Amino acid sequence: MHNIAETKKNHLWRKVIWHTDPEEHPLGPYHSAEVYCCEESNGYAVWYVRKLSKDGGLGVPGTENADYLLNFFSKNSRDDAIERAVLISNSDASVERVVENLDKLAVAAQKV
Repeated sequence: MHNIAETKKNHLWRKVIWHTDPEEHPLGPYHSAEVYCCEESNGYAVWYVRKLSKDGGLGVPGTENADYLLNFFSKNSRDDAIERAVLISNSDASVERVVENLDKLAVAAQKV
């Protein structure tokens, strides 16, 4: 049985946009970009988690690795929050363009 980390239990929807291939980099470092929607105590949050290599060429140059709160929705807007996460995670067929789009959204987001 696989245990779900306590912090992941409130995730309503999650998509890993890109991650390091463990076959190519078995000893790390592990890099990834993901978007998730989760339930908070007073509503729903859409997060962009950016952990990319500085020289990997993915995303907008100069964007820092961090957790970015992209949107926050009220308790009555669960479906809107999930829809927002799904739409921004699938904004383009190209992974490179999706990460660029997320980096552009991160400029106006709250960085944690």
